Amino acid sequence: MANPILIVGASGRAAAASAIRAGYQPHVIDLFADADTMRLCPTIVCAFADYPHGLISLANVAPPMPWMYTGGLENRPDVVMAISERRELVGNNASVLREVRDVTRFARTVRERGGHFPPTIPTGTAVPSDGIWLHKSSTSSGGLGVRLAITEDFDGHSHNMQDCLQLFIDGEPMSAIYQSDAQHRSTLFGMTRQLIGTPWLHAKPFAYAGNITRHNEALAKNLAFHGELLSKDLQLKGGWGLDFIDNPNGKAFTIEMNPRYTAAVEVLEFATGKAFLGDATSPRPSSPVVGKAIYYAPHRITFPTSGPWDESLANCTNVWQRPDFADIPHGGSQIETGQPVCTILAEATSEAECLLQLQKRARELDTLFGV
Repeated sequence: MANPILIVGASGRAAAASAIRAGYQPHVIDLFADADTMRLCPTIVCAFADYPHGLISLANVAPPMPWMYTGGLENRPDVVMAISERRELVGNNASVLREVRDVTRFARTVRERGGHFPPTIPTGTAVPSDGIWLHKSSTSSGGLGVRLAITEDFDGHSHNMQDCLQLFIDGEPMSAIYQSDAQHRSTLFGMTRQLIGTPWLHAKPFAYAGNITRHNEALAKNLAFHGELLSKDLQLKGGWGLDFIDNPNGKAFTIEMNPRYTAAVEVLEFATGKAFLGDATSPRPSSPVVGKAIYYAPHRITFPTSGPWDESLANCTNVWQRPDFADIPHGGSQIETGQPVCTILAEATSEAECLLQLQKRARELDTLFGV
């Protein structure tokens, strides 16, 4: 019988599918309880008004089993600690979160190990005149708390001192995904190009909008070495991700660490044919390039009861079969402007072709929703 695991976070569908690929029996608590998530496993929805602390009471009444967290909870070590008091945590604990999400401490660790980190200063001070600076929130994820910093923000206002100003680094947004064992030895699982603030997905500026797998042996070698040092220094275990900018001058600037399962994992699983959370492999051939994109609502949407996602929904329990659509809302759901609608996926023999396929599916949704 498969080992049960409780998955808690803003969205649990991708992690639940990964868990099934690895031989686990997942249970999910998240904000959406999407139609495909509910077909994959038992799912409980946490009301937006109760998030994140409502996750604690919901987790406390779930059946006994280990648990793991997904996006959003890396910023809430208090919630991670509270849930971990009653069940075993698979992954990085609250003390690790406080270390890696403190931008000053994390930047120092990266630089001490020979890595590059953008100039970063606390909020509440004047915006430097050199370069473009970003205001980054300490309490949001997925890039939703990032905006351009302007001088007027800092005139006579109080500020969250855990926020920061960070110099914008030109280059391509990327992510590296790692696995660390109990001795904090890390293995690079893969890397992806990130889609950030993508207009054809109606994403807000700086918002996370997807991933496309990337193959670069020289960069992978450097990332593997860097990840091993960080894993040892920060005592990491389980899966985690590193966001960085591949700068035109050849430097990789680390931006932040996500010390948990990340949204990029599933495209790497489809591309490699390997389960991230275990030793299982795909019964189907892997694909050279796999991509996913988050389609955001261009206006207020009532989600249809049927559409081009029907086949993906019908086959979603076949977790090694890449769907065309995922994170599928229930028919009749009200989705506000700027909120995520669903995920679209594609695969191809090149990044360029994969991107074109994602754009084609996004245009299909635009037509459906009257854009």
